[in-house]
Amino acid sequence: MNKPSVVVLDDDEDNLVILEDALAARGFEVRGTHSCAEARAQLARREADALVTDLRLGDGTAFELVSALGPKRPRVVVLVTGFGGEDDREASAAAGFSAHLVKPITFDQLERALRTALARATSPASPTMLTQST
Repeated sequence: MNKPSVVVLDDDEDNLVILEDALAARGFEVRGTHSCAEARAQLARREADALVTDLRLGDGTAFELVSALGPKRPRVVVLVTGFGGEDDREASAAAGFSAHLVKPITFDQLERALRTALARATSPASPTMLTQST
């Protein structure tokens, strides 16, 4: 069975390494990136099943990145952010994000969001955005 491939984007090196290690330990094939430009280049070279990204990055935002990816956009995009207001969640849903997780998160929450969104993305039912339980 193939491992789901995930590109993780975070401009904070420590966060990036932690997320990469946690997802790899949970059975994902993980590629880390530090910038929107690097993520675009990675996804142009090789598709991924999912993208896990912070909102604000050194060279843009997750919204700008997802919009710019066009057909190279992974079928699942999970936003991990410190912004969790109703307006923030509505904006991420409108932009087509699969899940909106508010920091701090657990690795179990991230894995559950990814696996649920990946399962929904491959089923014929229409996808709905996942939000974290409080």
